[in-house]
Amino acid sequence: MTQPRHTVLFLLGVLALLAGVVLTTPGTATRAAWRTAEQVAVPASTTGRAGLEVAADGDRAAVLTNTSGFGVRARPVDVSVLAPDGTALALAGASFAWQDGCAGPAAWTARGAGSPVTAVAGEPVPLPRGATARLCLEVSLAEVPAETLRPWDGRSLRVVTRLEALSLDGVSQRAERTWEAAVPVELPAAEPPAGQEPPGEDPGGQDPGGPEPAGPPAGEPAAPAGCTAAGKDALVAWTWQGPDEVLEWELLRRPQAGAWETLRALGDGSVRQALLTVDDIPAAERGPGRQSLWEFTVRPRTAAGPAADPPALWTLHSPGNSHKIACPGDPA
Repeated sequence: MTQPRHTVLFLLGVLALLAGVVLTTPGTATRAAWRTAEQVAVPASTTGRAGLEVAADGDRAAVLTNTSGFGVRARPVDVSVLAPDGTALALAGASFAWQDGCAGPAAWTARGAGSPVTAVAGEPVPLPRGATARLCLEVSLAEVPAETLRPWDGRSLRVVTRLEALSLDGVSQRAERTWEAAVPVELPAAEPPAGQEPPGEDPGGQDPGGPEPAGPPAGEPAAPAGCTAAGKDALVAWTWQGPDEVLEWELLRRPQAGAWETLRALGDGSVRQALLTVDDIPAAERGPGRQSLWEFTVRPRTAAGPAADPPALWTLHSPGNSHKIACPGDPA
């Protein structure tokens, strides 16, 4: 009798143990919410700073150096043209071309359309870390009207290229530099209208072996009209005794006793004065420290055509080291 009782008690104990295991075991949903976590140290990332250096290498070339801590893509962004005094010019018709490596076809181009700043077309090129690249510039002023360039004939314009270097992602890092190159302006002498000669000019030309001219040629006034200098500008004035109404005045210039050229039209014929600047008087060929003489006059245009006799003649010195204009009779 005792054996069955022991068996029953054993079975009841096993059942109680199984029930406890079942009751204390978590369900599937509960297990999915349990997590174990560990902290892992991640080194801080550094991207550095984009850097680009530009150094002139001759008249129309520059050397670009990538000073970034990584590779970049570089290109010209835009171009500006400045007069010798720094005034921004809008040269419609001017064309610009940059060569990557100074060889082969142009990688970037731009064409002036009448605004002071012109955007450059072309894609950036890779420039590895620490690498250098040579850039060459070609400028053509052939399609710019001669009268637009006439005030700077014999002088140089300043062409300023703005360049940029971008990190390879094109977003995170950017560096910008400018490079300036000089472009000389060389124009042919202005030709007078057919059948007309500038005042006082001998169509046969000067005899190089003859004596130096003692004064203005016949038909030109021997004494200048009014001239008032103020630093880099001079205001010249004149009177007109002609029988016909003047429609327009032309301002002419020549090296002393040389060939006349039209500097610009002065517009309203009722005006009897004009402003000359240092840009109107070319520097001496022997260097800025020397001076040369330039003669200026005005030619009236009437309904009957240009008048034969100019009303005034001014002889001005090139500015020299002073960078100032001196009127006739003023200390040079």
